[in-house]
Amino acid sequence: MDFFIKRFIQPNLAVMLSLLGFLPFPAFSATFTPSFTLLNLVFVFGLCLPIFIISFFLKVKSSFKLRYYVLLTISMLGLIYSITYVEFKHDITWLALSVVFMVSLYFVVVSRRIEPAINLAMTCNIVILILASAYILSVWYFPHLQLMWGVLSAIILIMSAVRIKFSSITFTSFLNRMLIHWSVIFYFSVIVYLQITNEISDHTFVGNSVICFTLVVILGCLTIVKDFTAAKKIEVQEVKNINKSDATLLEDASTNLPSQQQAMQSINNQFKNNSNDNFVVITFKPINFTQVNKVLGHHNSDILLLQLAYCLQKSVEDNKDLVNFNDEKSPIRIARLQGLHFLIVLQLKADENNSNVLIEQLCQNLMLAVPNAMSFKSFSLNFELTFGISFLDDYANSISQSISYSEDALLSAENNQLPFCYFDKKEVMYTEQHLLDMESLKNDITNDNLHWYVQPQARLSDRKLVGFELLVHWYNNNEKPLELPEFIDTAEHSGEIYLLTKQMITQAFKLILQLQRMSNYETVSIKLLSQYLLEPDLVSFIEKQIEIYNVPAKYLVIELPEKVVLSASEKAKSIIDELKSLNVNIGISDFTGSYESLRYIRKMTVHQVKIDCQHIGESADDSENAIVTALIDLTQKMNLPLIGTSINNKPTEQIFIFMGGELAQGTIIDKGIATDKINTWVETWNNLYNPTSKY
Repeated sequence: MDFFIKRFIQPNLAVMLSLLGFLPFPAFSATFTPSFTLLNLVFVFGLCLPIFIISFFLKVKSSFKLRYYVLLTISMLGLIYSITYVEFKHDITWLALSVVFMVSLYFVVVSRRIEPAINLAMTCNIVILILASAYILSVWYFPHLQLMWGVLSAIILIMSAVRIKFSSITFTSFLNRMLIHWSVIFYFSVIVYLQITNEISDHTFVGNSVICFTLVVILGCLTIVKDFTAAKKIEVQEVKNINKSDATLLEDASTNLPSQQQAMQSINNQFKNNSNDNFVVITFKPINFTQVNKVLGHHNSDILLLQLAYCLQKSVEDNKDLVNFNDEKSPIRIARLQGLHFLIVLQLKADENNSNVLIEQLCQNLMLAVPNAMSFKSFSLNFELTFGISFLDDYANSISQSISYSEDALLSAENNQLPFCYFDKKEVMYTEQHLLDMESLKNDITNDNLHWYVQPQARLSDRKLVGFELLVHWYNNNEKPLELPEFIDTAEHSGEIYLLTKQMITQAFKLILQLQRMSNYETVSIKLLSQYLLEPDLVSFIEKQIEIYNVPAKYLVIELPEKVVLSASEKAKSIIDELKSLNVNIGISDFTGSYESLRYIRKMTVHQVKIDCQHIGESADDSENAIVTALIDLTQKMNLPLIGTSINNKPTEQIFIFMGGELAQGTIIDKGIATDKINTWVETWNNLYNPTSKY
């Protein structure tokens, strides 16, 4: 009833009152005395109207078929009215309405759909409708009303019984109710027969008809209540199942600890209630647990992980300074994050001055809570914990962000082999600046705003040019120019490193063509600092540039750092082979003369190697000089050109020549020439050192 009041009466009170205003109530006239028929009309209408409204607004799938009850009500109102007030064709009118009422009763009884007997149901329904229609038409012409009514009512009763028989197989819980409905049909057929034979008065007939109608409506109301109650029970059960399922999902299956999602909900609730307190997020992990997975497998290692989680949980269970991720009766103060990471959150008062001492003491207590040797069958291991710590403050303005920061600190502690590490707030600023740098570099690469220049390579004995290295500068916010090794990581993170490499190759071919038009046939080298740039598409791109610029590929040198060559995958090595098949030369920079690098040089034809001569002459024991001298002798015996880089001053040049070095690159020759000025520079250089050259 509360539902009805809330959903219908309150918003539609004025409409209902206006409808009820059409009814003649005794209060409106002191002399008005309602008749028996009028009272029954008002009773039937007043009984059904609220039921119809409630059933209409209840969004519950029910066996209460509103259309049949509406037809029942209309036929009953017409029947009562026709008995008293209709004079023309009096018997025919009320009998026709009685037939409609009885047929409606039949459909109320058999309104449930019975899948095994659909064909039978359809047959019965069609027969009933045909007989009812035939009876209504026939009463106009045949006076034998008793016999015809007896035949029709008997057929309806028999078909109702058959339908009830089949319905009882599927709907056993509704059998008693259907039998009562059948009894009402039987009773109504009897009183109609008695009315036909004038055995009862009109008032008796109306009263008994209203009783039949009332019984059917009461049974309909019981159906509504039962279906509504059943639907609510199902809804409540579904909610319980969902909550149970959610609770299961929020719990980690391996350790029975709350998951990250459940922990974050608890922390958020605690933070809202105690926003003035300081919250410290601490993540930790057993750093040597990977060995357990390798030896025992993940299934068995979960048993040890469960033991570890239990010991740690018991050690902090009574620490009320830690956020509780469960109810107060059984507090759980440790949660499981992704992987082997665990989480605890320390809540400190705002006036707490020795927070670092409390944090480190808590970490020490957790370390001591780990058993000395945890074992599974014959396997045992001493676990070690490491911790990452962050504060929920202006830098970490959300729980999830603070957890991420503490995991960054945990990673730093693990890499530096520290027991615990605090998150450095400077890393936030560095990360933000790094993101800005990536965006800026991406725009500059896309818009081709990088500054290209070349550094010449020459033979020191006669200053004859032997090649050039193409280099690039990036001016970030008009600051000091950055060379490629200084912003290569930013380029990789921005996702534009491959586009940068293509631009470098294009610039190299432009430079080769430019030099050859001046009758200078020196090589141009470019440096690839990562093996991941060695993709099949790179070979196709270089091949395309060879066709576009129509220059021999042998004048292009792809330089690879020695560590890149040694760590290259088989795929990368096959790409190198494809480059060589195009006659592209391969060079090795940062050459150290290691055994692995020498093996590689022996297997593959390398055009040149480079060694860094920046520190020769600086060491007091001349160890650096000895290494460089040995490398020079080695490459000369292998007939492999060696270029000394970072030859930036006269003393370094003299030492390099004394060691036997011949080819050099550095500021002693030139610190760098813009690509658009290379023609002028080459002409000037040749005029100074090789005046017989033709341009």
